[in-house]
Amino acid sequence: MVLLYYLGTVTLCMGALLTLPAAASPLLGERTLVPVFLIPAVGCISAGWVLRRVSSPGALDRRLALRVSAAAWLLAALIGSIPYLLAVHAGVLDAYFEAMSGFTTTGISVLSPGELPRSVILWRSLTEWVGGMGILVLVTVLFSPATAPRLYLAEARSERLEPSILSTTWKILYIYSILTLAAVLALYLSGDTVFRAVNHALTAVSTGGFSISEGGFAEAPGATRVAVMPFMLAGGTGFVLHRRVMRGEFGRFISDPEVRGILAATGLLAAFLYLRGLHPLDAAFTSVSAVTTTGFSTLDISTLDEASKYALVLAMLVGGGVGSTAGGLKMLRALAVLKAARWYLRSLCMGRAVPLRLRGRRVEGEEALGILVFVLLYLLIFAAGVLAFVLQGRSTMEAAFMAASAQGNNGLSVLPGYTGMEELLMILQMWLGRLELVPVLALVMRD
Repeated sequence: MVLLYYLGTVTLCMGALLTLPAAASPLLGERTLVPVFLIPAVGCISAGWVLRRVSSPGALDRRLALRVSAAAWLLAALIGSIPYLLAVHAGVLDAYFEAMSGFTTTGISVLSPGELPRSVILWRSLTEWVGGMGILVLVTVLFSPATAPRLYLAEARSERLEPSILSTTWKILYIYSILTLAAVLALYLSGDTVFRAVNHALTAVSTGGFSISEGGFAEAPGATRVAVMPFMLAGGTGFVLHRRVMRGEFGRFISDPEVRGILAATGLLAAFLYLRGLHPLDAAFTSVSAVTTTGFSTLDISTLDEASKYALVLAMLVGGGVGSTAGGLKMLRALAVLKAARWYLRSLCMGRAVPLRLRGRRVEGEEALGILVFVLLYLLIFAAGVLAFVLQGRSTMEAAFMAASAQGNNGLSVLPGYTGMEELLMILQMWLGRLELVPVLALVMRD
């Protein structure tokens, strides 16, 4: 019953979210599509209210919070698929895939944006923006302040920007909104229309990557491509680091190892792609998109050579910053593994243990073990995904690219379409990747 209460709260939130495209439809010249959003919105709000009335919030321990998190994302994608079913009569699997891709900020699309109504395009963008912030973060802010600590941690977040978790969630929402508004302004000033600027701001800051047209940013002028890159990088950087910038602590921001790691990875990848024949702007844009797991593209990734695709797979596996909207292993964990290897070798050579430090503090054994176990599990699931796609008849490179893009919530793609089984596998990997494995494992593990 406790689980039902929180799922009812999620349903209520999704109903409230559906009212936004319902209100926007007349402004976009699509009055006939108002019922597509309004009817599900009323249904969700009513169902959510009933579920909350017939159940009880009860005690929410860590295990139950993790299960709420895992189930909430499945439910959100189910509700999010309804506009695709009603507006464009998409297949059930395609609609669910599109919604899961949106909420997990993956950005792989099985629907043609050029054939979607503008209000449905706005809905796609909103799913990514909400998913980037976190569904349970939204629930916490609006309906469940008392359970903020449990729900916040259950959604793969651990950073604190303020003394309390509740004030931290409000601060995240504030920073996220400021970045989004700044992105809208920058894109509009670069030559985008208001509609394009709004949608691309929502999907850039969330590192989601949904575009409003088939060609994505391939058809955008150079000024617009340059304008969106800082916001992809901002989305891929942790909110704790944004807080430092807001406080004027620019030195601490630039000296942070994760910031340096992201910038170094982006620069090295851009240089590599340029040497493989890409235009400098395309190389830079693709690198930023891959490292931050945004998934925007200015070119057909399938035309790249195998070495370039392999480099992109590595970038997608690592991903952006801890506590950001980006996917992947996260840069700080990758740096921790490298430091752990160096620490181990130094300890062997010196004949005594030397302290392992990360971000200026000592990392104790249990924390280091946790990082290493997570990385191992992540790579094992990635390898299993590659094998599954190979068994579906894909080449090894295609399989690796699909698995890395889905599990890393990236969205870059080398294929024009997918089979039903491939869509199911990618839905599973998107879900696992966005929640960083643990909530999903808690959902299926025995008590």
